[in-house]
Amino acid sequence: MSINWPQSLVPEIAERRCIIVLGSGASAGSLSSDGKTRPPNWSKLLIDAANLLSADDKKVVLALVANEKYLDAAEIVVNRSNEADYAEFVRDVFVEPRFEHSEIHEQVLALDAKIVVTTNYDDIYETYCKTGKGSQGYNVCRYYESHALNDVRSKMRIILKAHGCVSDPQRTVLARTQYHRAQREHTQFFNLLDSLFLANTLLFIGCGLADPDFNLLLESTNIKCPSAHPHYAVVENGVPLPLRQATRTVYNVECLEYEAGQHQEVVDALKELNNKVSNWRRTHS
Repeated sequence: MSINWPQSLVPEIAERRCIIVLGSGASAGSLSSDGKTRPPNWSKLLIDAANLLSADDKKVVLALVANEKYLDAAEIVVNRSNEADYAEFVRDVFVEPRFEHSEIHEQVLALDAKIVVTTNYDDIYETYCKTGKGSQGYNVCRYYESHALNDVRSKMRIILKAHGCVSDPQRTVLARTQYHRAQREHTQFFNLLDSLFLANTLLFIGCGLADPDFNLLLESTNIKCPSAHPHYAVVENGVPLPLRQATRTVYNVECLEYEAGQHQEVVDALKELNNKVSNWRRTHS
């Protein structure tokens, strides 16, 4: 099956009224410098992090992950592991492999959105943006930095890192309590994110509906304002109908499905979307 891009989404992207939100799946196609390792999804990240815990805590975390209760598992990892050990774990997972960018990163950059929000700790996308044609035009703002509003008002393309970065592992956000603390301590950033999410169309790429990053981002942002224009999430098919309906009703997010496990379909679909956006920009400039 192929992703059927809504016709109304094309001008939203072309006229830069669409914010692209990147989750862990966007980096799944990246490879380490030795060609042996890929960035983990949420399940693998939490399973590996469970090795930082005692045997009893690890058993609980693995059971929670098996039931896709990722936020609960993350809470145990964060609260029961040694802080220094956890920071070192984040570096080992996301820095040491020296990941290359993926084809999805290439296609997202080509869409040339004004704003990309990412919940990923890795710096793969922003590193890629700072090469080639993106070298002069991109600025990165992490949730604990203060220049996000200035960036939005500038001509720069910007990357907002809502859950922190490998550059400061102890400020990465994994658990719900960490996210709520980040909101309290960095109100300006998250208020801005609220406003941006209300005023723009969102396109989620690499965010599963059960992923903590997807749920935390939507939990913190009031995007329930009635609108005839939905937001969109590229997801594997097979999402239960009640979950799809709830996501649409509560958050106004419509699922754009592709065949489960066939991630090349996402790349091909993004290439098609890029062609449509490029044609729109040429004919409406």
